[in-house]
Amino acid sequence: MEPTQERVLVHEPHHGEPAATDSLELEIVSKQRNRLINSMVVYVVGGGLVAALDPGPSSAGFAAILAAVTVLQLWLLFFRVLPCRKLLAYPAVLLTPGPGQLLVSGSKVSVALPGPEPRWLVVRLPAAKRVLLAGLRRLYFIGPDPRGRVLVGLPGGINGRFGRVRTAPEPGSVESAEQPRPLVAALRDPVVTTFLREVRLRSWGMAGSFVLLAAGIWALGNLAFDLPATGTFTTFLAVVYAVTGLLMPVRAATLASAVREQPWQELHATLDTAITPGTSGAVGKAAGRVLLPDGEAVVRFQRVPLDLLVNVRDTQRLWVLGAPERGRRVVAGLPGYPVLALVNLR
Repeated sequence: MEPTQERVLVHEPHHGEPAATDSLELEIVSKQRNRLINSMVVYVVGGGLVAALDPGPSSAGFAAILAAVTVLQLWLLFFRVLPCRKLLAYPAVLLTPGPGQLLVSGSKVSVALPGPEPRWLVVRLPAAKRVLLAGLRRLYFIGPDPRGRVLVGLPGGINGRFGRVRTAPEPGSVESAEQPRPLVAALRDPVVTTFLREVRLRSWGMAGSFVLLAAGIWALGNLAFDLPATGTFTTFLAVVYAVTGLLMPVRAATLASAVREQPWQELHATLDTAITPGTSGAVGKAAGRVLLPDGEAVVRFQRVPLDLLVNVRDTQRLWVLGAPERGRRVVAGLPGYPVLALVNLR
């Protein structure tokens, strides 16, 4: 039976409570901080070793590339991750924009804030979340900090996006027409289909980037440097990057196939382990149980979006596409929301 929007429970922050009351929020930021610090150490040490073992123009160019990446990660650490941790101490505020209070200009959304003076929350959102917001008319933010930055999140998600509080909406903004929340199959759901297009484009873009990176690493290790150990290591690294990149479109095709062919099924679910965020802070893993028609089964979540995990944790529901069977991978998600992933049933 297809879901109705009233039946789909989703994760939402507690209005008026700091986001930091959820320990998972702090763990996500800590993982992002540690990943950036550790990778910067690796890049600095790696660049120094290459320059010391094989002095010359090639090693100097390689060290310069690593230095540029390190500078980028420093920027992310000080202007994204650390400010995010400070913002988590602010209470979550619920906004329900009415007519004339939700404007769009390209990928930027402007939402009117309550108060005697004109203030607008401006945030950049992907297309699927803009469609979701147009129908829900419901979002949360925490902040602003002294620089006017806020973290913005929509129901059904845990990872927020940086926005700013301004005295006027984004130039060129027009009113966002209220979109109905249709009670339709995933194939005809505008949020899900828009999200699938984003996943498909992102997967091919990432695949191309990984393959080009693999080719660059291989060429650098086998053509620029004369050290056999360096060539062997870079060849192995290039193969890993190439395979990882080529698998991304395969995953996107699997998700799209399930959306085209299968209806939603609601399962009672519980998590038996704590949610463990990945090093990127965007994906995680956990294990739990679901109730199938023939009894209880184990479900394993490996490298799935954290949005999916927090919804299972908070609602004790797992929505899957198609008839769930033991020993299979199934596509799980959240009807009407940009959340899709592959999970294992055992």
